[in-house]
Amino acid sequence: MKQIEQGTVGSKISRRSVLKGALAAGVGAGLASSGLAMPALAAGKRTLKLTMPDNFMFGPAWAAKEAPKQDGTWKLAVYNRLQAWKEKYPDVDLQITEVPWASITQRVILDAQSGNQSDLVMVNDLNIPKLALGGFLVPLDDMDGKWDEYNQHLLRGIASSKGKIYAMPWTTDCRHEMYWKSDFEKAGIKAPADTWDAFTEQLVALKEAGIPNVYSFWSGNSVHTPTQTVFSQLWMLGSDVIDESGKATLNTPEMLKVFAFYNDLVNVKKVTRTDLVSISADDQYDALLLDHKTSVMKGGSWVWNKIQAAGIEDEIGYFRTPRPTADAKDATLSGFWACELPAKDNIDPDTQKLAFEFAMHIVDAEDQAKLIGDQQGQLPTRPKAVDSPEGKAKGPAWRFQAAYAGEAGRGMPPAADSGLLFDQIRIAFQQAITGAAKPEDALKAAETAYNSQQS
Repeated sequence: MKQIEQGTVGSKISRRSVLKGALAAGVGAGLASSGLAMPALAAGKRTLKLTMPDNFMFGPAWAAKEAPKQDGTWKLAVYNRLQAWKEKYPDVDLQITEVPWASITQRVILDAQSGNQSDLVMVNDLNIPKLALGGFLVPLDDMDGKWDEYNQHLLRGIASSKGKIYAMPWTTDCRHEMYWKSDFEKAGIKAPADTWDAFTEQLVALKEAGIPNVYSFWSGNSVHTPTQTVFSQLWMLGSDVIDESGKATLNTPEMLKVFAFYNDLVNVKKVTRTDLVSISADDQYDALLLDHKTSVMKGGSWVWNKIQAAGIEDEIGYFRTPRPTADAKDATLSGFWACELPAKDNIDPDTQKLAFEFAMHIVDAEDQAKLIGDQQGQLPTRPKAVDSPEGKAKGPAWRFQAAYAGEAGRGMPPAADSGLLFDQIRIAFQQAITGAAKPEDALKAAETAYNSQQS
């Protein structure tokens, strides 16, 4: 889901709020960590309190008296899932509080401080580590989440903390290369290459065929610069940006190789326009491909929605991000929102089970399949949903993306302050490819700047 790259909060949580969250975790997590079976739901009218990001429109969907029209928002897809919930649990009332998506993590923390937690929340991947380490969430391992169905890189990565599962990922996305087929035909290229060296040769061939501005990748003032341009390449080299202690590891041989690869494309082979660092808006960047101002572009899977809307899907091809070497493993960033159970005092076991049942109703493979049938562009975090009737009805581009996310999708780095980390990587990258600083100096400065802010 594209939104997850955009909304983070600062890493500093007051000692008072951390202690409050830790105390709540000790009491509220008791049922989940006891190893005891969850009790059966009691009969009768119940109320379930949910705190949800406003971009998914759970509130309007729950209040709707009839099915809304498909208007490009999440309202119809969520309405259909909530109608199915009503059929399962007609005596359960959902009390939904909607919060601006960019501030929902702060709301979870404030609700914990005031003792006014909901029974279930939905938080984006970037902020799961903060809430888990602060004691604001219940570990879920002992509940039946059908955990083996998940892409384990996502579940055991940023959806977990210190070996415990704290979040139930919903749908996801991926990042990959897209290209104009006519340009490849003009250059005599039969199929996209799958390694750095072979891909570079193809970009040079496109340039020699008279095609300007051959390759575009994010390098502007955007979170996409680290998340789309840097991370997957670094992962394919077997490295990462955060170590087990939470410190940034940026000035590494692997990161220097990534920077050198892009520097070669920009400043040596000159197959990339030098003003990409000035492009920071999604629409402006995406227009490079849509308006055929570039031949090949790295972008998010959500760009395919725009390609379809422009009626050019038959003219655009797609392929996995080329690997450093043939024996390197594929990797792509797959972001997500997820359901979590807030830790709180005196939790009612029956209500906790109901909240978990609601989460499963949203995130299990069958319901992810139903949702991807209603909502364009979403990819499942449980790969078995790809083979559902809804998945099989999708076109080849979607099935390519779903397979890529399911097989090679990796979650965001579990940084305490994602915003600061992403900014530092972006600045170092920009300095390196523009020649403003030597790569090792830029990375050393970025690493120091981030780590100096971590306790």
